[in-house]
Amino acid sequence: MEMGGFLAEYGPMRFEKMAQPLLMDLIAELGLETRHFVPYTAANDPDSLFDLTFDESGGERHGNKLTTLDLLKLGILRLLNASGGDMNDPDDPRHREWWAALDEEYYSHVRNEAAYDGKYLYQMGFWNALSLVLSHRAVSKIIHYGTFYHVIHFNPNAAEWIIFWLRGLHPYDELVGIGQGTESLVRELVSRLNSTPELSVSLHLNNMLTALSPHPDGRVLLEFKTDHRTDNRTDHAAADNSAADHSSTDHTTVKVLARHVVLALPRSPLMKLLPMFPGYIGELVNSVIPVPLVKCFFVNENPWWDGFTLPQTRASSLPAREIHYTFRKEGDSKRGMVMVYGDQPSMNYWTPFVQQREHKKAEMNLDKRLVEGYLRYLRANPDNNDIKEIEAEAKLISCFGIRDWSREPFEAGCHIWKAGVRVEEAIKELTAFSLDGSTLPNKNIHICGEAYSDFQGFIEGGLRTALEVVKCIDRDRG
Repeated sequence: MEMGGFLAEYGPMRFEKMAQPLLMDLIAELGLETRHFVPYTAANDPDSLFDLTFDESGGERHGNKLTTLDLLKLGILRLLNASGGDMNDPDDPRHREWWAALDEEYYSHVRNEAAYDGKYLYQMGFWNALSLVLSHRAVSKIIHYGTFYHVIHFNPNAAEWIIFWLRGLHPYDELVGIGQGTESLVRELVSRLNSTPELSVSLHLNNMLTALSPHPDGRVLLEFKTDHRTDNRTDHAAADNSAADHSSTDHTTVKVLARHVVLALPRSPLMKLLPMFPGYIGELVNSVIPVPLVKCFFVNENPWWDGFTLPQTRASSLPAREIHYTFRKEGDSKRGMVMVYGDQPSMNYWTPFVQQREHKKAEMNLDKRLVEGYLRYLRANPDNNDIKEIEAEAKLISCFGIRDWSREPFEAGCHIWKAGVRVEEAIKELTAFSLDGSTLPNKNIHICGEAYSDFQGFIEGGLRTALEVVKCIDRDRG
């Protein structure tokens, strides 16, 4: 999304160039470009550093202080115990040499066979697993000060989240964004579908699937509720800081028969369809953890940061998981944008400033308390509480916005498998199954998407599962 001349990514913003070939091919096919994105970065202020040697020796000796990202890396290395390097030194070159050789075959080994102390990693929660090889204080330091996507506090499937970081910290890979913005991926796909007659695709927006049932001839009967909404919602905050909502909705039910139904949906809408699924499918649908995320952007007309300000600067001084800065000098004037990225618990500081119950897109320039909450921590001089100075800085915020992915219809920004799930088996079951009550053995219901993939957190996961569904449907037709 464009904000005051800056690109604000309220959704996905970074992708692994080497590890995500399907997405890279799609970007190229649609005529889009990639741009460099900064690597995963840890804060390096004194509060976020940790003396592992001192902690693990009971306070008898000191060693080099590690960042939270070093701690996470060390925990993974100790759990896998395969690099041949020094397990007290995350920078041992032998670790890097081993890490650089990893591929999908090894990730499959971690997913299905890797174990620690006689127990498979997929059976453990990530928090539980790290606690076997790091002290509680070390794990707590990562949880509270880790300025990257660790989600330890959700205690996800250890094998899956180790794989996430084996990919993310691969020495030969790099992070990239989409030069035209991630939203352009959707726009170009829709444009391609609409302009390619031989695809025979028609898009119907504002339709909600409410029911599906087996038809006697083997097809599936789907019921949709169409949403004919007249939206007169205001684009500014009302006097009491709440957005006025004067929308009215007219619903119509539409029924459709289909040979195959592909449900490329996250967990939240699928949970509403559980009564129509077999019991084992319902259990699999509920075997992922929705991860709520929030993003805030602020455009400043005279920022205190510059083009050399590193990501995560001041990250340990405010409620956030990550902070990213953008800076631009235009003649004698300076302009900048800051992104505040939060998950639990930090996001709970920002979500009270969200006005709308549903969040299908970012809220722009609505609740001015969002700016006040931001300036409480990220002013040029946060120790100066002079009211006039704070008011002067507030006037420099020319544009601001917030996106809360925890709200409907998405419930989460991404998903992670729960501990104990055999992921390859779960994906196979979800790829093709029959509806509850079906009298025919045809497996014509297919679930795919990031939430139920072996590459969660990324579009690549959705593409991988979609290809498996396409192969399944092709086999049925053949």
